[in-house]
Amino acid sequence: MSNKIIMTRNYFKTLVIAAFLIGIATTSFAQMQIGARLGVNLANLRGSSIQNNSMLVGYNVGVSFDYGFEHVIKSDFGERFSVGIEVAASQKGATTDYLFYSDTLQATVDTVFGAKQVSTYVEIPILAKYYFGDPKNIHYYVEAGFYVASLFGLTINDNVWRDHDQDAGTDRRKYREEYTGFDYGAIVGGGVLIPIGGRRSPWLISGDVRYTIGLTNVGELKKGTTDIPPEQLEDIKTSALSILVGVVYKLNN
Repeated sequence: MSNKIIMTRNYFKTLVIAAFLIGIATTSFAQMQIGARLGVNLANLRGSSIQNNSMLVGYNVGVSFDYGFEHVIKSDFGERFSVGIEVAASQKGATTDYLFYSDTLQATVDTVFGAKQVSTYVEIPILAKYYFGDPKNIHYYVEAGFYVASLFGLTINDNVWRDHDQDAGTDRRKYREEYTGFDYGAIVGGGVLIPIGGRRSPWLISGDVRYTIGLTNVGELKKGTTDIPPEQLEDIKTSALSILVGVVYKLNN
């Protein structure tokens, strides 16, 4: 296992633990909101290893926990500021060319043109939000933060397995073996919260638009992927424009 994978896994674990501790530390004195949302990712891949790529539409489904700091920061800023953590299943990828060696001597490179590459991640965004407007009426927010993600599954043209010599009985392996299995990056976006059921109701409808940009190469040439040209995996980064809708419930309302 490469040092890069080990470092990324440790980074992933550290962020999850930190987010959990933040949640515990703030629950007792913070305005807390929990929610569920779903939507679509308008995803793409970028980097020197990506050729003839175009957008892929995937799903994004998750839950959220937000903590306000009005009892910690005694100001208007404290009343409008929160930090939240989410857990989501998120599809990313692109329609792009897929290159591989078609012979054991690695002399011939074949191309699958317009291959649909879908990566499903378990993603944990951690976001700071600042709100505008009356919280008892329609109000808005801007958000920024980062995410870490673990690869759950990967398909190319709806296939999980591949076989470089086209013999279904030999050399089968999963496409996901060409990837590190981890991703992290930055998030920026904004949204709207719409109360339902009256001014005293704890329920809101949420709408959110955000852009996520991966900051690390997710490709990796491994021992079992020698049938892939090295340049095919040297520089692959994710990105997605997410459009989400959901419901939010205010605790301690």
